[in-house]
Amino acid sequence: MKNKSDDGDDDEDRETTTSSDEDISLVVIQTLSKSLNDSRHGALLRHEFAYVMGQLRDERSVSALTQTLLDEGDDIMVRHECAEALGAIGSSSSIETLEVCAKDKSIEVGQTCQLALDFIRWKINGGTDSDEHAPIACACMISPYSSVDPAPPHPKHEGLSAAEIGIILEDESAPLFERFRAMFSLRNRGGKEAVKELGNALINDESSALLRHEVAYVLGQLQHPDAVEYLETSLKRCNEHRMVRHESAEALGAIEERWGECELILEQFMNDKDDVVRESCIVALDAADYWGYANQSVDEGDAIEGCVENQRTNFSIHKAETNGMAKTGVLINHFNLAD
Repeated sequence: MKNKSDDGDDDEDRETTTSSDEDISLVVIQTLSKSLNDSRHGALLRHEFAYVMGQLRDERSVSALTQTLLDEGDDIMVRHECAEALGAIGSSSSIETLEVCAKDKSIEVGQTCQLALDFIRWKINGGTDSDEHAPIACACMISPYSSVDPAPPHPKHEGLSAAEIGIILEDESAPLFERFRAMFSLRNRGGKEAVKELGNALINDESSALLRHEVAYVLGQLQHPDAVEYLETSLKRCNEHRMVRHESAEALGAIEERWGECELILEQFMNDKDDVVRESCIVALDAADYWGYANQSVDEGDAIEGCVENQRTNFSIHKAETNGMAKTGVLINHFNLAD
């Protein structure tokens, strides 16, 4: 039986644990902020620092993200990721900065800032939609992924076919926020038809590198084998924006079912003239080694039905187990290289 002093000890332990967690999170934020501001890390790694800061959704990151976003001399991809991270954090204190940078001379930075503004305002509005005919909740709103996305799917997409949602995604006259919502509705729905609509947008869109790069990212999350041809076409377009080619490379590295083909594609660009593309291919190849499916093989005598599946650890499940998410039903984002 506990006495009062025992209860007091428990309260003190909880306070100590909370204080310790806060101290650790502060060190994480400070380390990421310092690394973001160090140009020696290169654009690829620095934009990942910004991405992680956005996923943490800690307002203590806002200052460092804002500083980098406002630096017009910095790399466009890094500044874009800072703007997206500010949108993910969702602080109303970022609205003024985002409004200014929405007019940035870089189209990609400007579009990202406008997208972040739309997302923050949507959340301030209660995270609901004014369409009275939209269902209160639907399957497309439930994401099986752990990522904090730059736009929410729309409930009204529940009653639409993949092809109809694809029309919204490819409508260059529609607000970018609504096109992003269509993209995430397709991602959450999944399957061959959704991949087809996303792949067509990746290849056919000419209006926004920002949109195309996000399409490549969600194709990597889906890890569907039908995405390979679309991603390969995107990566091979040397005149494509490097942020799109970068995401296409990383997405190819996430598709385990056709890894042999993806590996050959990525190896072709390990010496690409663009450092971000080149490094992305190397990361994708190294990630495959890290998660353990690049070097898996089965003896010919063992290649019977079911044998391969028994010897392979699914890419997503392996990451979920490593990150403690296996029992939650949530799929970890592709390319979480360490636990």
